[in-house]
Amino acid sequence: MEGQAEEKAKGGQNSEAMDLFLRTAECYMRWESFAKAARSYERAYEHAMLAQEYSKAASVMKEAGEAWLRQGEYEKFEIDNQIASEAYILAAEHERNPARFVDGAFCAIIGGDLEMARQLIHAATETTRGQFKEQVNFALMLSEYQFGDADRYLEAAITRVLDREGVQVIRRVFLLIFAGFVRATLESEAAVTISSLALGVGLNAEKVKRLVRQGIDRGLIPAYLDEDSEELVVDSDRFDLSSLALRRRPILSSDLEDPGAWDIEHESDE
Repeated sequence: MEGQAEEKAKGGQNSEAMDLFLRTAECYMRWESFAKAARSYERAYEHAMLAQEYSKAASVMKEAGEAWLRQGEYEKFEIDNQIASEAYILAAEHERNPARFVDGAFCAIIGGDLEMARQLIHAATETTRGQFKEQVNFALMLSEYQFGDADRYLEAAITRVLDREGVQVIRRVFLLIFAGFVRATLESEAAVTISSLALGVGLNAEKVKRLVRQGIDRGLIPAYLDEDSEELVVDSDRFDLSSLALRRRPILSSDLEDPGAWDIEHESDE
């Protein structure tokens, strides 16, 4: 199928190439060859864009990101979501459907592009005329990492206006953004505890612990949780520690005189 997809691509048959690259990606996913699946999804995105199927292109790019996530490629996951958010802008204009601005905003937040997210939230506010008010408000809270407010709003408002499937999608978005926040924290802080996270995100400790466990179990957070100290520690088996500035191993707060002084100089091994 991949060979057939390439032939269709060469012939300028973009819709057909897109479908074949999608089927190729699905085969690779079942094979658990996630990097190849991600690349096939990305090829499908290219041809969806050429065919001006912008909503399809955005959803395909999100699938590519999910495949990279399964591979532990968090940066590629975030980049693919940023690209999906841009595709949703074109979809909103092409389909004359302002709801796509909301979809794009969620993708931008997941991808860590908060400036793009705010622009899309503003565009949605200006064009939806009060429709999707709950989703827009929810996106605004998440763009400011107000997880406590967002969690309460989800239960009080989102569950009122969306069906079960829609609520599940929103819960998934919440978890992805929370996990991204935790990953960023792990990259900048030597020691992260459940209590410090709870203080930072405005959620109670039990809720944070539950979300952290979900994130770890689903491969969204490359760490493990020390149940005794309730400390979150980078898992060297799932994350390349050389990419973390000035670190040679996961650092526990008990290693440091000042837990805030994460940028310490290490003595040479020699």
